[in-house]
Amino acid sequence: MAEVEIPTEAGSKEDKKVGIKIAIIAVVMAIVSSYGKNAANDMIINEVKASNGYAWYQAKRIRGALNDQAISQIDLDLLGSPTDAQREAMGKLKKKLQEKNAEYKKENDDILKEADTTKAEAALAGKKNDAFDRAEIALQVAVVLCSLTLLTGSSVFSRAGVALAALGVVLAVMAFFKKPDPPKPEVQPPPAATAPAKS
Repeated sequence: MAEVEIPTEAGSKEDKKVGIKIAIIAVVMAIVSSYGKNAANDMIINEVKASNGYAWYQAKRIRGALNDQAISQIDLDLLGSPTDAQREAMGKLKKKLQEKNAEYKKENDDILKEADTTKAEAALAGKKNDAFDRAEIALQVAVVLCSLTLLTGSSVFSRAGVALAALGVVLAVMAFFKKPDPPKPEVQPPPAATAPAKS
């Protein structure tokens, strides 16, 4: 039976260094991927919350509109000749509906503001997710380039991989500290054109 020669050293020092670089890049890539998934989850959750908020806002607006119709009907009925008891009952109902509409208006302002804030948070989380994805791609390519060093023995791939990994880290840090876009200024409608005075 032929003897199998076991190498005393599993790989050269350079190969070990490249292996350590690949391991470090892989760990960073796993962290970046985790942040990207969290950002994607935040985006979905906040989009659902914003959508629910807008739906609740619309529901309260519809209730307010129905109350306004009822108030208008009461006003019309009061123009007729109701009895004193009917007049008193309609007055109480009208007051109750007006109070409810004032309550809806205050609640709707808060609901709309919260929905807008949540929508902005969803947009920011989406941008963070995209940025983390770009960082992860850079790190994945960096791992491939470093692996090519082991196959080819050329250190050029290792240096390129490390440079790309550094770029991926920078992109990930920028994604982590990404701020929301400033609000766009409201566009004012142009002033109505006035017809020139006839002489």
